[in-house]
Amino acid sequence: MIAGIGAPIVAGLGLGVALAGAPGPVQAVLMAESIRGGVARGLRALAGANLTFGLLLVCLALGLSVAPPSGSLLRVLQVVGGSLLVWLAIDGLRYGHDVDPEAAGRRGLHPTARGVLAIVLNPGAWFFLGAVASPLLASAGRTGGRTDAILTAVALWLGAGLGDIGVVLLGGVGLRRVRARVVLWIRRVLGAVLAGLGVWLVVEGIVP
Repeated sequence: MIAGIGAPIVAGLGLGVALAGAPGPVQAVLMAESIRGGVARGLRALAGANLTFGLLLVCLALGLSVAPPSGSLLRVLQVVGGSLLVWLAIDGLRYGHDVDPEAAGRRGLHPTARGVLAIVLNPGAWFFLGAVASPLLASAGRTGGRTDAILTAVALWLGAGLGDIGVVLLGGVGLRRVRARVVLWIRRVLGAVLAGLGVWLVVEGIVP
């Protein structure tokens, strides 16, 4: 089965898990939201990111063609996406002293919206969809038809979701069990990581 029409499905599942395990803007946002407001807030951010990613994968499986961004479009994504990360970093540091999940949840942009934007404005996500996911789903469609393409998309989505749940649990349960002072320093480090990623993307988008 794995050597036949099931190979793309298995590959999609493994690729999804590997994707979630690779550090990037989405994982940084999920970790920051989980530490800021606990597992509940982290899961809301995860829902936004994962459902958006899953919808895009299903569209690819149904025949939508996505090319890796380039030229002006890539520069716009880099500047806007980088600006979003910088804003999220500043927002997190501004309320970094607040360790009350309910109070944290009442401030700023809703975590689900943050998750959605972490995908939509992430150049890396569009590169993955165009350069990796699209060929994989096209291959699954050629060998097993549209059904296999959709199953491969679902497997990739589940793999990414399982990996991201681990990130949320680590931030919302594991790291929040340590002393409040340590949590505050972790938030500051995450804020610095988000800001660094954001500034790098903005510079990449502006400088030829």
